[in-house]
Amino acid sequence: MNPLAPALYNFIRPKRLLDSVTVIIMALVVVLLVSIGGVFSQMAFDIVDKQTRNRAVQTARQLALLPEVQSFIAEPGNHRAVTLLTGLIRRQTDVEYIIITDHRGIILSHPESEKVGTELADPLSGRALRYGSDYSQRTFENGHHFIRGAVPVTDHRHSIIGMVAAGYPVESIRRASDLYLEKIVYFTFVFITLGLIAAIFIAKGVKWVIFGLEPAEIAYMFQERTALIESIREGIISTDAVGIITLVNEAALKTLNLRDPSELQNHPLRDFFPALDTAHILATGEPVSDREFILAGIPIIVNVEPVGAGHGLVVTFRKKEDIDMIARELSQVQAFSDMLRAQTHEYSNSLHTIVGLIQIGAYDEVLAFIADETRGHRKLIRFLAENLPDRILSSMIIGKYMHAGEQKVDFRIDPESRMIDLPDSLDRHTLTTALGNIIDNAVEAASAGQVPAWLNLFMSDFGNDLIFEIEDSGNGIPSHMIDRIFDKGISTKSEGKHGYGLYLAKKSVDTLGGMIEVSGETPTRFEIIIPKGRNSHASA
Repeated sequence: MNPLAPALYNFIRPKRLLDSVTVIIMALVVVLLVSIGGVFSQMAFDIVDKQTRNRAVQTARQLALLPEVQSFIAEPGNHRAVTLLTGLIRRQTDVEYIIITDHRGIILSHPESEKVGTELADPLSGRALRYGSDYSQRTFENGHHFIRGAVPVTDHRHSIIGMVAAGYPVESIRRASDLYLEKIVYFTFVFITLGLIAAIFIAKGVKWVIFGLEPAEIAYMFQERTALIESIREGIISTDAVGIITLVNEAALKTLNLRDPSELQNHPLRDFFPALDTAHILATGEPVSDREFILAGIPIIVNVEPVGAGHGLVVTFRKKEDIDMIARELSQVQAFSDMLRAQTHEYSNSLHTIVGLIQIGAYDEVLAFIADETRGHRKLIRFLAENLPDRILSSMIIGKYMHAGEQKVDFRIDPESRMIDLPDSLDRHTLTTALGNIIDNAVEAASAGQVPAWLNLFMSDFGNDLIFEIEDSGNGIPSHMIDRIFDKGISTKSEGKHGYGLYLAKKSVDTLGGMIEVSGETPTRFEIIIPKGRNSHASA
């Protein structure tokens, strides 16, 4: 293969979609019109040829009916009169020559006088002389092509006495067909021009539909979209306007324990999410947010977003345990952050005091101040080390203790508290989410309530249950809100974004298979009861 061919192709090929579509449509139009033009040209030539054959036969037939011709064949002596007659007919018509023979095929009259008296060299003459049939044919005489029509001549007894042949030049056919060809070429050019204009409009319409993008850009966006969808850890499913699945990513297959996309594609969404009212969402366009479903025994969180006005749906979902894990990690980070922030604030004040005492030379007071400041922390840490050895839970309580001190809330831990017998299967992160949100809610309520503000925490691991009791000095919970206090968005606080802490605490306790009770009277008391024996099942 010539190495210049690819380079030449890349040079001449259209670089834009508009040019490509225009060239392709124009190529099709030109090929189609040229083909049609060629067919019509051939048809026109065939029609003219057929008409010329008919004219040749008709001219010969009219001559054969003339009495003069019949008399001449019967008595060939009056040759001059026949010559004048045939000359007159040739001048009045386009016929090139007229030949008259007797019943044996001997030429009696011919434009070339030397051929008179010779036998007509026409193998088809027997049709007319023997069988009395008309016929036409193409002949080549004296360097020219002719169309000859021959007719038998009969007497009054209907006996064949001779034959008359009339010849028309083929050039006349070509002249007539050229007139038709000129019109065909003209209209072909007109339609090619109209095709070019239509091709440009069609190409612009295609560009408008695809937002002016080039094919390379569309291919890149498709690859980019595929990579983006596959990089998302949430399961993604999209459907068409009737709820049939059209797209699914790898995370969705893993979540649903499937291997091949064909197990989902071209199937109704309701087959996999029966609890999801697909028809209602498509009809109303109402999205679904953070709804929990049980799919194949696995709790998942589902979000559904309609595409346009009933064009389809995009469903994203993830295992609830994955979301809970993220929430637990965030809760733990928040606990450590609260503890560090509280310690930073408190120790900054203490350091300022120590610096001032050193500057005035009160060294004994410095030592006494340091001992007094660390006594409470050492006591708390010692108590938690003995009665709550779990590091995650104790770190969370220390952080909440510091945060409460910053809010001027006296955080008290019942000295009878004990939480040593924590099952290994207990999900610590879920427990800290529940307990941490209840304590945060109690600190906020106490700091906004009567003075002095306080909070009591009691923990017990005796028996078959883990028990946590939290009391605060807040203003209590109105009786009309007790039954809905754990619903999402319900809060006794009117300022800011509230109503999620107790909701998350209730869901975490439910996950652990426990229960939570609340007393709205002052002091407000929350009691969390988690059975030890269900932790393995619940956490699984």
